Amino acid sequence: MRQFPQRPALPRDITRKLSQETKLIVNAVDKKAEAARRYSNARQSKWFKPALKALRRLSGPGERCMFCSGSESSDVEHYRPKAIFPELALGWENLLWSCGICNGAKSNQFPTGADQVLINPLGENVWDFFFIDEFGQLTARWSIQHNDQHPRAISTMQIIKLDRQALQEARQQRLLDLQERVKDSISLFESGKISKVELKSRVGRWLKNAFQPDVADYFLNGPGREDEPFASLFTLLKRKRGYSP
Repeated sequence: MRQFPQRPALPRDITRKLSQETKLIVNAVDKKAEAARRYSNARQSKWFKPALKALRRLSGPGERCMFCSGSESSDVEHYRPKAIFPELALGWENLLWSCGICNGAKSNQFPTGADQVLINPLGENVWDFFFIDEFGQLTARWSIQHNDQHPRAISTMQIIKLDRQALQEARQQRLLDLQERVKDSISLFESGKISKVELKSRVGRWLKNAFQPDVADYFLNGPGREDEPFASLFTLLKRKRGYSP
């Protein structure tokens, strides 16, 4: 998971079409069957393509999964499963872009308890619930309220399997690589071999790297900016003039 731009509004004609389809689902006798049929038809229809394009653009370079950040996405994911919430099958605010692994793991699971609701990567700041430790491991934050790791983070991680070994190893590899690149760039800057403009440009390129973008987001955009060597990097970039990547 990582931070995303705000979900954009769709073209007016697409919004109108989604609303019409939703009304037909809501008014159906068998809402679940109607939702499945209309969603399947939409996925094969030309009119739905702008919604798919918007989701793919939101997922960023490499179109990485909005949940795990590790795999290329290819599936529309219903945050609230259409089998349980058929009236949301074509709700724009309910659609995410995910990989087949995360989509399959989540399936129709959606705990409804206040402390178990899955984290929505397009509706919440994921770093309020997770952090990436010094070993590159995605970890649930401690909740003072619950005197334990945040239950929503634990629920999300367990259901979607965000801590599967391949992902954790990839995050660790990206962190080690990013740390080395930052240290090397700081050294080159301090020796006068690269300018501040180039240093800023490198940060931008690291953020656009499609390999485990959650790690770059955490350490270059999120709370990890306070960890070394990232804190030193942003101290240099803030001299004389503020900087926001």
